Amino acid sequence: MQLKKGQILEFDIGSLAFGGAGIGKHEGLTIFVEKTMPGDRVKAALTRIKNNFCEARLVELIKPAEERVAAKCPYFGVCGGCQLQFMPYEKQLEFKKQQVIDAFERIGKIYNPPVAEILGSKESYYYRNKMEFSFGYDEKMQFALGMHLPERRFDILDLKECHLQSEFSTKLVNFVRDFVVEKNWQPMKVMTNEGLLKALYIRESKRTNEVMINLVTSENLPENFEKDFDEFAKKISGIYAGGKKIVSIYWSKVINRGGAPKQIKEKLFFGKPALTEKMILENGDSLDFDILPQAFFQVNTLQAEVLYSQTLKFGLLNNHKMVFDLFCGTGTIGLFFAKHVEQVLGIELNEQAVQAARENARKNKIFNIDFFTGDVGKVLDAVRERPSLIVVDPPRAGLTEKMIKKINDFGANEIVYVSCNPATLARDAAWMKEYGYKVEAVQPVDMFPHTFHIECVCYLTR
Repeated sequence: MQLKKGQILEFDIGSLAFGGAGIGKHEGLTIFVEKTMPGDRVKAALTRIKNNFCEARLVELIKPAEERVAAKCPYFGVCGGCQLQFMPYEKQLEFKKQQVIDAFERIGKIYNPPVAEILGSKESYYYRNKMEFSFGYDEKMQFALGMHLPERRFDILDLKECHLQSEFSTKLVNFVRDFVVEKNWQPMKVMTNEGLLKALYIRESKRTNEVMINLVTSENLPENFEKDFDEFAKKISGIYAGGKKIVSIYWSKVINRGGAPKQIKEKLFFGKPALTEKMILENGDSLDFDILPQAFFQVNTLQAEVLYSQTLKFGLLNNHKMVFDLFCGTGTIGLFFAKHVEQVLGIELNEQAVQAARENARKNKIFNIDFFTGDVGKVLDAVRERPSLIVVDPPRAGLTEKMIKKINDFGANEIVYVSCNPATLARDAAWMKEYGYKVEAVQPVDMFPHTFHIECVCYLTR
């Protein structure tokens, strides 16, 4: 059968691919279709044709799967932020666990991997502690404050509600929209560099109920801007809901001139410099964190507690004196380990993250941890200590074979690998197997309900 783009085919969806697309078969050909799930019968138009597979756009849902549910969000299917809302949460968890198993078997060639039942999120909605809302224009060139539309660089979806952060966050977004429209502050146009407004960041702690607002603008300040911003800060700081309270309001000005590095100048207009969040693990360990506007922090606080609890559980199956925390970020994992071992050494490339890690250590009166800034591989070349446990939490791209060799050279008996990408985790586990490390346990953790993202904690022994 000769296929062509735009051709509409009818078929059943039998499974899901990593990334969330449904997989169907038509005359032996594999076809990937977004926004579908196993059990759907669909009509789909071909958009990409390859020798052994095709991609297609959903045209009609002829017969929905029995387990399909109505999406909670009115913007579902347009926004792109929550790809799996049509799937019951229990089914999402089943799908994610299977994705982990498939990755180990197909990519890592590690069969019957010891993958535990996935730990679902305590909250499947309103779980994020940080959101970025962009200013711009919608498809009709009307003012918009919301999310970038998928695969459209400039179009913004104007959001009146969002179920990712909190109802209080939605209230703040709608207040900001009304205020800036009243003041006639215009979104910045990237192509012409005209306009003022770039983004609105809202951070909220889940344990202390503190909220931080950060309005990001260009340099194109209108007359009386700071006076008007002071009015903005006074008005928005008086908004309360559900026990939440705004404790910090920032204005960040982005200076972006040709031939010079981009600069961000922050000004605190109201409240304290940092938002305070608390994390409490299953074993009772707790830490407090001061979070500045540009700082990284896990966006699902309550589920991050589950992730770190599992990391600690694997890492403390045996006694350890020296622990390495590689790609340590702001030091969260290492700080929890420091409560139980003699010494922790953390390494991180991002200098700001290391500064935050040191501040977190001081704030929590933890003094048996050292942080080093630099490329992890190069810093390891200068390290003389020998750990019995190495914890790694690399970016989505995972480790390199060269990095795994360096880790192996330290001779640690145990490795705890925290991963946000099952595919690279499986690949790296296969490489580690060649150096004598065995996968003892894999614990998937769902940090991002209604998306295809999966976190895992993998425990390996020599």
